Amino acid sequence: MAGREVARRQRIGILRRYRASTSVRFTLLHVLLSLACTIPVLVYVYEQVDAILLSEFTRPLEFRQSNLDKQFRSGGIPKLQSEVESRAARVHHDQTAILLVDPAGRKLAGNLADWPRSVPVSDRWVPATLEREGVGHSEQFLVRSKELPTGHRLLLGGLLDNRAEMQEALLTALIAALALAVPIGLVGGLALARQMNRMVAAIGDLGEHVSAGDLTRRADTDGSGDPVDRLKSTLNQMLDRIQKLVEEHRVLTDALAHDLRSPLTRISMQLAGASPDCGSHDHAARFEMIGQEIGGVLHILESALQISRAEAGAGKESFEPVDMSAMMLDLYEIYGPLASAAKVRLEFEGEGGLVVHGDRILLARAVSNLIDNAIKYGAGGNVIFLRTERKMGEIRIEVSDRSSGIPEDRRAEALRKFGRLDHARSTPGSGLGLTLVNAVASLHAGSFELLDHRPGLRAVIVLPVNRPT
Repeated sequence: MAGREVARRQRIGILRRYRASTSVRFTLLHVLLSLACTIPVLVYVYEQVDAILLSEFTRPLEFRQSNLDKQFRSGGIPKLQSEVESRAARVHHDQTAILLVDPAGRKLAGNLADWPRSVPVSDRWVPATLEREGVGHSEQFLVRSKELPTGHRLLLGGLLDNRAEMQEALLTALIAALALAVPIGLVGGLALARQMNRMVAAIGDLGEHVSAGDLTRRADTDGSGDPVDRLKSTLNQMLDRIQKLVEEHRVLTDALAHDLRSPLTRISMQLAGASPDCGSHDHAARFEMIGQEIGGVLHILESALQISRAEAGAGKESFEPVDMSAMMLDLYEIYGPLASAAKVRLEFEGEGGLVVHGDRILLARAVSNLIDNAIKYGAGGNVIFLRTERKMGEIRIEVSDRSSGIPEDRRAEALRKFGRLDHARSTPGSGLGLTLVNAVASLHAGSFELLDHRPGLRAVIVLPVNRPT
């Protein structure tokens, strides 16, 4: 029972996905429109062809009616009666139904027993079911009756022996045409939906590359000037403008960082050279504090510069294979003494031979920021774990601790530039460390996320395995 219920839910889920699919809805709409156009045309054709068939039936009947009128005008009722009897005698090889009655309704001549109640006196040709004498079964006729000046009534009809067959053949042909319209509509709808999906996919592919930081990608245009081509041209123009603004912003940021870094570096060097010559211990301490503050500003400028370049996708041309296993082992050995000084145990576990395509300096800077943060904010947990592993075609680099961690609703804030949580504001820092890690991961076509370690925090960098970005 449980298995059938699961299968039923899976089928319902598949149907819902198909129903929600734009391609399916577009195809069904195309089929419905095709049927809406086809059905009225087929009905009109059916009625017109049937009218033409009736018209072809009436032509010889009109000629026979004209001949009977001529006989009546030339010889009156006797001659008309003689003509009716002559035609009625040919019942087995004539397709005519004919009857002449007197004003009282009594039969004078013809091949019908009496006047049919279903046939009114009318100048129009109407279908009627009659049974001729000597035939033994009912037949379908096209008849017309008229009242003569003498009060006599004359009925004349032609056998519609092949009208039903013609109607059936015509109806079969129209149903076949209608049945053919459905698959044609489906094929046409699917072809149009596929073409539409290709056009949308091209724009979606462009958006994916742009969101990944590749502002040089453009949509291919064919110069046709249709709405899709105009949309692509507009997107290209928009991307040209965005790329220009981003480049101007990056150049401005780089220039500002360089312009500020140079004088601050010179001031820092002057302070370092002047501190030992100070006559007062208090002055020396002040100079040292000023130097530390300037060093912090330089660190902020350097981090902001690296983040700006990473977000702009700069530096990809210098990517090379980087052995993350060896790099993590080097960082473990470098940060081991610092962790011990902070009374924290640093543990490392990882696979060998994990190679990515990237910038060795930026990757080392990103992981170093995570280890620095773990030592600085996770010291209460007494242990910090470093881990590298290959999982489903990706390399995962984890730095985790046993601290109080970061609440889930505050993690996005921690990734913002200069985003510092309340408990971190009392410690030295700029609020750019995690932002830099996130930018470096994105530059390498990877991702960065903060997860629970229960207790503590897990900072995870995910990178593609040795794949050029």
